[in-house]
Amino acid sequence: MQTSRPPIYSLTLDIAIKKGNRIQNLEAWAVSRYDNPADIMAHCKTTMDRLRNDHFKKSHKGERRVIVKKVRSKKIVGYVNSNAI
Repeated sequence: MQTSRPPIYSLTLDIAIKKGNRIQNLEAWAVSRYDNPADIMAHCKTTMDRLRNDHFKKSHKGERRVIVKKVRSKKIVGYVNSNAI
């Protein structure tokens, strides 16, 4: 089935979070319209907010830095609704 609508991906990501002076490398999942790290960090606010909330406590003071380093795997799970384009 060919469609002109953009796909929605289920992703496995390699992320880095910075707490203080330490950098932790972790694996995370996401569902997004974007499939490369730069686009996810620049355009997908909901995914980045969820990753911040998952890896930092609510009472954390300071910057909540999450960096998407690499997309390990991606799978198309659907297509964007025609009203959302």
